[in-house]
Amino acid sequence: MGEHDVDIDVTAVGLSGLMRSLYETGAYYASIVPRCEPGFEEAYWHEIVDPDGNVRDRLGERDQSLADLGTELAYVASLTPGVVLDAGCGVGWFLSALDPRWERHGLELSECAAAHAARFGDVRRGRLEECPFPDAAFDLVFCHHVIEHVPEPTRAVAQLHRVLKPGGKLVLGTPDFDSGAARRYGDRYRLLHDPTHVSLFSNDSMHRFLRDHGFHVDSVDYPFFATRHFTTDTVLRVFDTTGVSPAFYGNFMTFYCTKV
Repeated sequence: MGEHDVDIDVTAVGLSGLMRSLYETGAYYASIVPRCEPGFEEAYWHEIVDPDGNVRDRLGERDQSLADLGTELAYVASLTPGVVLDAGCGVGWFLSALDPRWERHGLELSECAAAHAARFGDVRRGRLEECPFPDAAFDLVFCHHVIEHVPEPTRAVAQLHRVLKPGGKLVLGTPDFDSGAARRYGDRYRLLHDPTHVSLFSNDSMHRFLRDHGFHVDSVDYPFFATRHFTTDTVLRVFDTTGVSPAFYGNFMTFYCTKV
């Protein structure tokens, strides 16, 4: 298959229409127009309002962020330390938690976030589609909830493949816009309400995307039951579809891959 994406107006067909188009066309992802204001990338790393209306201070969320990454960090701890790239490193919380035997590098678009992350490794500013690192430089690339923000995922995944050593590992996390909660809530699906989500994948399409771009999918995790989101209140909220969907099993998917 070729450079597969489908560009459809989400307001015209809805989320279910977008996902149906992936199956009908064999596309890897659905592209939607960014809905954020200029400067949002910098403002995102201070106070933001989530889809439930909660005000969050992103710079104060290190402990929470690392707790949410418990499964991913346990996987990295099982690997022999080498050279790692956090592709879309944000303010550097993942890098800050690594065994110091890892040689740590980061790539980040935001000037504010990159300056903060530089305390934890060699961090460069730039777009994932133009990754400024040499070929076969890394044993591990971590790309956690980044690719859905990237307008050109096909170029981005080619760069991730290029900078990995043969047999190197890729950990890639992204939302599933065809998850059970997405199907139940449709256009009220919470992850559709992030204005920076511009490339929408399904579970099926991400499997195809990674396989077709030089990766073997070793395993896939759907972090929920071991997270702070698994509560009685969250589970009961799925009976009410009048508001924004809750966090739920299958919303997030984490792919553990090997470069082939």
